[in-house]
Amino acid sequence: MGRGKKNGTSLGKTLMKTGAKPVKKEIQSSAGKHVAVADGGDATAQLASYLEGSSLDDFLANATLANREFVAEKERIVVLESHGGPTLATADLATLPSMDFAEMKVPRRPKWDATTTAAELNLHERESFLSWRRDIALLEAAAEAREVTPFEKNLEVWRQLWRVIERSDIVVQIVDARNPLFYRSMDLERYVKEVDENKQVMLIVNKSDFLTPAQRVAWADYFKDQAVDFVFFSAKEAQELLDAEYKQANVALGSSSDDEEDEEDSEEEVEGGEVEEVVAVPNAPVAALEREDCKVLTREDLLEYMETRAKAVFAKVGLRSEDRGLVKFGMVGFPNVGKSSAINALLGASNFAHHAQRVAVGATPGKTKHFQTLALSDTIMLCDCPGLVFPSFVNSKAEMLCCGVLPIAQLRDHVPPCELVARRIPRVVFEKTYGIKVPVPNTGKYNDPVNVYSVLEVYARARGFTTTGKSGPDTSRAARVLLRDYVMGKLLYCHPPPTVDVADAAFNPLELAKDFIGGAAEVLLAHEDEEGKPTGFDLAGAESKRVLSKRCGLNRG
Repeated sequence: MGRGKKNGTSLGKTLMKTGAKPVKKEIQSSAGKHVAVADGGDATAQLASYLEGSSLDDFLANATLANREFVAEKERIVVLESHGGPTLATADLATLPSMDFAEMKVPRRPKWDATTTAAELNLHERESFLSWRRDIALLEAAAEAREVTPFEKNLEVWRQLWRVIERSDIVVQIVDARNPLFYRSMDLERYVKEVDENKQVMLIVNKSDFLTPAQRVAWADYFKDQAVDFVFFSAKEAQELLDAEYKQANVALGSSSDDEEDEEDSEEEVEGGEVEEVVAVPNAPVAALEREDCKVLTREDLLEYMETRAKAVFAKVGLRSEDRGLVKFGMVGFPNVGKSSAINALLGASNFAHHAQRVAVGATPGKTKHFQTLALSDTIMLCDCPGLVFPSFVNSKAEMLCCGVLPIAQLRDHVPPCELVARRIPRVVFEKTYGIKVPVPNTGKYNDPVNVYSVLEVYARARGFTTTGKSGPDTSRAARVLLRDYVMGKLLYCHPPPTVDVADAAFNPLELAKDFIGGAAEVLLAHEDEEGKPTGFDLAGAESKRVLSKRCGLNRG
């Protein structure tokens, strides 16, 4: 006789059924997600960076800022165009406005004084911001052949910039050395002078270790012609030196527990190691021959330079009791230019020091939630502004991805940015970096730009990236890897200043590839026939020969 079913209910099954029931969520509008609380927005996301959104999100956000209400009218048909049909674009491209940074202005904060109430200031800021958004929309509509690149659309983030500019004596723009003009906002410099003529601006060209000495000379000449106050700096090298010093200090501290004789011996070894490391600075002979304004400053050099600027401010405006005798440097820059890394290097914070004063580092907008003040010395205070993206007509969205401004994880169409990378990085660099062989078309030359689909497919197959279903090469995943390597500098390309042609030897990718792979490039050029096609060149064999010749002391590179 079989067992009968229990009539009683099970508590466990009841809980499981309750958890499995679909929970009805209230549908909420995203109109206030990127609007401050004072403007009727959402407090949880008022400082979230907002670069891109649908046209509906932009419309609702603008409506919230303008305090406008809309009521849906049902069963009403509006005829927009009675004779709609295909038309040809006949706009004359010559009539387009010149695409330079001056046209894309940053939003201005309305004038205010001690008598302005908070409500009045909030209203004026919203009106000014909406007017700025409309001006950009008009420029975008007039330039049919171009589009405005994604830029910061959150008013609260711009408010942080306004406060930093008003409080700072010197506004510092931190730019990426690989493309300084892309990250430099000339209109921001004009706005700083509009706020106060006594305020100063300067440029820190970060990641200067990516530039060759000849490239730094070219950029230094350009900035001097433009009367720009600039310095070359590498936060990465400064941070590595800080970490090395911290490790050596820990080694010396650990050896202090030994007896006095062992302690003296260990201290002599550590001191000797420090001297040896300082002497063996990379490119020391080249650095000695460089111009003074073209050298990559160390942390101590940059601190000394900032102290000199601070003394000049003291001499001009004097000591101010409300500032506690501190000169404030406002740190402004795009996301992913190394702004936070540069600040941490200036603070002398090691990555291994748990209690050191540091700022959060992030590659996308919104890591720094609000501006913060950091005491650098007895005379200098840093005002760190959240990283924000300035509007520009110059570059495309693909360029924004290549510059690391937009997150690669949100990449939808991987072909345009990879096309830029494929045209800038020579074939031999792809092959040397990843150990792959990119095929050359029958009608092409080896030194021609690589086909973007070819390099993605070859790399995907070499790494085993396959798609589900037909198991073809996953070019989308390969594209993300290549773009990350390009942003991080593993695939290196440096833009020349406007006064220098890209074909110049200092910036020509093919010429720089010779230095990248040593003698293999010279062998490569020698193995091309009259039509420019490779004659059975073996990159791996040439590389092994180069390594062998280097060991024997025969390498010329």
